[in-house]
Parts: sequence; C-alpha cells; structure tokens
Amino acid sequence: MSFGVPLGIAGVGLIGGSIALRARERGLEVIGFDRREESAALVDRRVDSLQALANECRTIVLALPVDATLLAIDAVRSRVHLTLELVMDVASVKVPVAERAGGWKIFAPTHPIAGAEQSGPSAARSDLFVDRIWTYVPTDAKRDAVVRAFIDTMGARPFPIDAQAHDRALTLTSHLPQVVVGALAAMLQERKLSPELAGSGLASTLRLAGSPWDLWEPILKANAGAIAPALRDLSEKLQGVAEDLEGGTLLRTGSYFKSAHEAYEAFVKPRR
Repeated sequence: MSFGVPLGIAGVGLIGGSIALRARERGLEVIGFDRREESAALVDRRVDSLQALANECRTIVLALPVDATLLAIDAVRSRVHLTLELVMDVASVKVPVAERAGGWKIFAPTHPIAGAEQSGPSAARSDLFVDRIWTYVPTDAKRDAVVRAFIDTMGARPFPIDAQAHDRALTLTSHLPQVVVGALAAMLQERKLSPELAGSGLASTLRLAGSPWDLWEPILKANAGAIAPALRDLSEKLQGVAEDLEGGTLLRTGSYFKSAHEAYEAFVKPRR
C-alpha cells in the first residue's frame, strides 16, 4: 500500500528537507511550506500557508518543533480538506502530539531516530534516514500500512511503539544527553578553558552542543515530567562519584565505569 502524492512538507529544515530530497529522488512531487528562501531548492514548489499546503496535497508531514506541531494539528484539523488522506508528524516527543490528535483518523504520530547537530535547509541530505529506525505509534491497521510504506520510501526501518514508551526511551537516549552536554559545555565556557587543551574525546562529546536552543526548548518543556526525575537520578550517581573521590574508595565509580563499557558495547560499537 502506498501513500498519496503530492507530498506536502511543513517545515523544510534538516528533517523536512531530508524527507523532501529523498522523496524527489524517488520521483515524487513535493510541495513545501517554509518561509526560508533556501528551502526553495529542496522542493518542487512552495506555498505561502499551511492551509494551502493541506488543500493541494494528499499526504502532509509536519516537520516542525513540538509546540508548532501542536498548533499545526489544530489548524489543519479544523478545516475540511477533500484530498488530504494522511498527516504525519516527526517530533521527538509523542505523548502530547498523540493526545492533541486523538480521534483524528488520518493522523499518524511518528519520529525518525536520525538527525544532526546542524539545523536548517542547508543541513538536509537525502540519505539521512537510510537504515535508521523510524518509530510510529500504531493507530489503525490500514493507516499503519500506509505509514510503513512512507517510512520504507525514506529508506528507514519502521518501528511500532506506544507513545508513552517512546517518550520514556527518548528521555534517556536523546533528551537527557542533550541537557547533560549543554551543562558541561556551559561549564567549559564559564571557566574560559583553552580549546587547545581539549582532545577529540571532548569534541565528540560536545557535538550535541551545536544543536539550537529554539529546537530544544519546546522538547524539554513537552517531556519535562520524564526528564526531571532522570536528571535527579543522574545527579545522585554523580554525587556518589564525588563521595567516592573524597573518601578515597572508588567502588561505586568502578561499577559505573563497568556499566558504561557495557553500554558502549551495546550502543556505540555496533555502529562503527
């Protein structure tokens, strides 16, 4: 089962632009709604409003920040669009999106586990999703089949998951790391350390610090209920390390390093 075209993309940045490039490589017509001039090169043509996009397309991807996604759901849902068959989002928080779209039969909450620290149309690339997991919240068997067809077209691997389970997982695999790296980078900047004294390990650690605040602020707000206790759990572990160092015994710290190596084997090594 295939999805309908033209394909409309609201927000032609890193994710939306990469979707556009991949779709156009597959010979699909792509219409974009994005006021940034550089987005024009990524789509076949642009329209000047979300409503115009919905009126002209059969499938729409909302590739917007979480807060803007919620507003876009309201805006599109409130109008009758005779040709519109499927609306998807790609936000990294799924519970508020699923709740806002609850009962809307043509809507599918999704999230590709792919990205980069750069943002905007210039960062888009057609292979961004190739062989990457693309999650979706199952809603209806027929609609799910269309969503999987879309994900297959992007070169990604469909992964069904409940909205709550998604947000719990992303708390640890994405949102918490972003906050931790942000705090570490802020410490480095506050203490005015010389970049010449930093090796490649710090550079790879700080990669996430290149991601813009205007992208992350709505994500952190939307998933605050899960991120805050995770930060407290991490703080307890860090406090334990400090107590080990002050006490001269590193038993807890050693156990953390052992677990960290196991996490490296599971999460990092298979990708190298």
